[in-house]
Amino acid sequence: TVSQTEPTVTDKSYLVQTGKGQRANITLPDGTVVWLNSYTQLHYNANYGATQRVVSLIGEAYFEVAKDKEKPFIVTAGMNVEALGTTFNVKAYREDSQIIATLFSGSVRVSSDRDNVILSPDENATFERRSGKLAIHKPDNSSYAKMWRNNDLVFNGETLEEIAVLLNRMYNVQIAFKSERIKQYCFSGVICNNSLDNVIELISLTSPITYETRGDTIILGNR
Repeated sequence: TVSQTEPTVTDKSYLVQTGKGQRANITLPDGTVVWLNSYTQLHYNANYGATQRVVSLIGEAYFEVAKDKEKPFIVTAGMNVEALGTTFNVKAYREDSQIIATLFSGSVRVSSDRDNVILSPDENATFERRSGKLAIHKPDNSSYAKMWRNNDLVFNGETLEEIAVLLNRMYNVQIAFKSERIKQYCFSGVICNNSLDNVIELISLTSPITYETRGDTIILGNR
């Protein structure tokens, strides 16, 4: 469920955050609308919009940026994403090896310490944390990057170990594996009715695994 939220005021700055299993949206002072995925933090200064529009992101958020040619909108998230008036998604969870910015309309400049690139609609920029490499890709379907706003889940060959991290964020549930081998099974597909039971059931139907629930832990084993 996505809920309208109000920021928490700290020392001359604002913080909007969602816990595991929560989502929210907020309208910034300039009219920019931000949707926050689960387990996400968004910071911005109290003087946001006065001389500049800068927000800091940990997690994942979708932005519909209000136009202001004099004050570019900048997201800092391990790399910088700069826009004038546009819609885009940034995924920048601390535990992920990549930071990904996906553009849907308009134009954005994505920059790291070493490189900068300009994205066109339906392209994404991927920053590899370990190597520091920044690259442009044109995914088969860029809309996958914003489907989380409609409670849809999209998997493109992720391992069950990677999926376990996502399920922990979304549902605040622990995933345990009975063997290392199970972690490497991969899953692809779009799950529209993404209740936790439905997600686990669909994955088990296409992978040679069994599952059982113990409290807030789901244990995956070989079939």
